[in-house]
Amino acid sequence: MPAAPLPADEASRLAALQSYDVLDTDADKALDQIVALAADLTGNPIALVSLVDETRQWFKAGLGLPVRETPRAQAFCAHAILAPRDPLVVTDATQDARFQDNPLVTGEPGLRSYLGVPLVDSQGFALGTLCVLDQVPKTPDDRAVLLVRTLAQSVVTNLELHRALRRAEAMALTDEVTGLPNRRGIAAALEQAMQERRPATVFAIDLDHFKEANDSAGHAAGDAVLREVASRLRQSVRGSDIVGRIGGDEFAVLLMGLADRAAATEALRRISAILHKPVGYAGTSLRLGATIGAAMVPADADNAEAALRMADEAMVQAKRAGRGGVGWASRADAERVQRVAAIIRAFDADIGGATVLAGANVHLQPIVALDGAPGVVAVEALARWSHPQLGPVPPAELFPAIGPLRASRLGEAVRDQALAALAVLRASGLTTARVALNLSAAEVARADVVAHIADQVERAGLGLDAIEVEITEEVLLDRVSNRTLDQLAALRGRGARLALDDFGTGHSGLAQLLRLPLDAVKLDKRFVQRLGNDNRAEEIIRATVSLAHGLGMTVVAEGVETAQQAAMAAALGCDRAQGFLYARPMDRQALSDWLAERLPAGGDAPVPLRPRRAAG
Repeated sequence: MPAAPLPADEASRLAALQSYDVLDTDADKALDQIVALAADLTGNPIALVSLVDETRQWFKAGLGLPVRETPRAQAFCAHAILAPRDPLVVTDATQDARFQDNPLVTGEPGLRSYLGVPLVDSQGFALGTLCVLDQVPKTPDDRAVLLVRTLAQSVVTNLELHRALRRAEAMALTDEVTGLPNRRGIAAALEQAMQERRPATVFAIDLDHFKEANDSAGHAAGDAVLREVASRLRQSVRGSDIVGRIGGDEFAVLLMGLADRAAATEALRRISAILHKPVGYAGTSLRLGATIGAAMVPADADNAEAALRMADEAMVQAKRAGRGGVGWASRADAERVQRVAAIIRAFDADIGGATVLAGANVHLQPIVALDGAPGVVAVEALARWSHPQLGPVPPAELFPAIGPLRASRLGEAVRDQALAALAVLRASGLTTARVALNLSAAEVARADVVAHIADQVERAGLGLDAIEVEITEEVLLDRVSNRTLDQLAALRGRGARLALDDFGTGHSGLAQLLRLPLDAVKLDKRFVQRLGNDNRAEEIIRATVSLAHGLGMTVVAEGVETAQQAAMAAALGCDRAQGFLYARPMDRQALSDWLAERLPAGGDAPVPLRPRRAAG
């Protein structure tokens, strides 16, 4: 029995086959259905999806043949792949010199006829065949050949789709700059280890001086530093360990199977030492350092996300003691992480598959005019979230815990509530004020943010001239794309007002005011609440008001709590004010009552400096 010769492109063909990662995998329902259909429509008892490996043919799907593989030397399909464009037809194997003494012909199952169509991928490589076989001699008609050709193409489409999905999944778990696993990839690897009851030590690594490299030598230098750190970390651990990049300048190392704290401490010292050596770049030497936190599983945490947070908490504590240190997870860390994990679990349960976020609610705080008798010109929508077991979770605790993606979901739910509340208040004649909506950097970066916000506003029966969009200085950082700024400008062009929130707390500086056509800046409360006690705060506000007014912007004083602060803010030229002196954030009904108290003059009537007490 002569074996089939090897294709001329055999090495490349085998590499292509391996790229599908399909050999020795579980059955595929779609391919099982294809072979059943091929057998039924051609009247053959046997149908196979055969993949021709280096020394065997392996059946990804099969009907009528009770084996998963045979030696390649016995494979009819090894002959079929030699002519990738043509079907191989064997009418009677006992009369064909290539197969007449083949054990599959002379013995069980006694094959006689064969029709095989090569499975040719998008690069032109024949991976194997879709074939139909019988134990009696027969010649397939043109209809049978066409049918098997069509089904063979369906098999190839299925294989390529699965490969594309696997590659997409791999990309979703991989950091683009370093090629290391990203946070999701690290968490998945750690979760698998924990499910298999394997211990591990987790290092959370924060690079020191990374911003210095970016600022002094540019972002290309920063990327070079990240790649060098990745290389050093990979070289410093065992092949079974995992290194990942989990954030901008944050890395993680998983020492798999290591539950010995002494050995882990030695590894910690070794890694710290290699990360304190400078990085050469373009003929210069860039400083490098690292602060590292460590946690052990399962001793310190019972799930992957908690373990990563524990190590991160240990790193934060170490950094507070000074850059370049190392720290281990503590009981206090565990309590904080458990609280965060409880918040995340409860928040995710709230989301579920529902369109409404159950625990989300909006609180509204009036913003009043200072140019004359104070009247309500806007109400700011503030996100709140509560849970039956956890109770109300303060924003300062909630947002760091849930992260930007969940925060965007909460923001969307709160905006819907705020817009609906404003529509009711306007329809009731209680106010003509706008509603101020906060957008995070992640939300502004959405490609469809303008359409998305406009759709929310229109669903509430309002126009874009009914909203003010508040953004923080983070949105205006130098690295924010022009497309993002264009998105904001488009909202303003359709009637919305734009305000820069918490001005003075970020890193962007006054020059950033020129990057976007803003309508207002909101002074951070830390400046406002120092009025009367700190001359520097007064001078900063005076200068900011002068600059803002020169650029045609109004100025809002946030956090006004005393009559003195209000009077000084007005004297310094602030146009609006917001704070407990006028009203605390409140739900829609409370705001409705608050506005109704100011009738018959209407909700935009002067607001007393000291809020009225509720009756009783």
